Amino acid sequence: MEETWNVRTYKHIMATKSQIKRIHMLKSRLCIDESTYREMLSSYGVSSSKDLTWQQADKLLKTLEDDAVALDLWKKMPLKFEDCANREDMATPSQIRLIMGLWREDSNLDDKTSQEKLWIFLDTHFKISDVKFLTKTKANSVIHAIRKIKENYKNKSVAAQM
Repeated sequence: MEETWNVRTYKHIMATKSQIKRIHMLKSRLCIDESTYREMLSSYGVSSSKDLTWQQADKLLKTLEDDAVALDLWKKMPLKFEDCANREDMATPSQIRLIMGLWREDSNLDDKTSQEKLWIFLDTHFKISDVKFLTKTKANSVIHAIRKIKENYKNKSVAAQM
């Protein structure tokens, strides 16, 4: 049975480089001192922003952005792929962001190279040239396929260590 997407799937994904950069930009803009910043991180059970999960980083970013917007130090940017919302039978912005996040996770490639490799994967296996053209059903299939690839890779790594 195919797994459907929901927000709980983000719990295990680590914060992206982009999220970490935005956290540090906002920290600077808000002039947050180091001890206050470390206190904020410890409330998530981590000592470094690199140890935050995607969901924790998202929550911290929302708090920092709201504070910075209120002080007129920051303008909130719309979420990526929000222009893909409300398209009947097409992948939702959240599904697209999840696909992009899963693909980039554990990747040592820069964002541009990673995206190019994803486009090749989509074209080869799903005959789609861009994530924006995925239907909801195909998006779920892509999510499942990427997770399966990660699982197989992880199993091979464990077997190689034995």
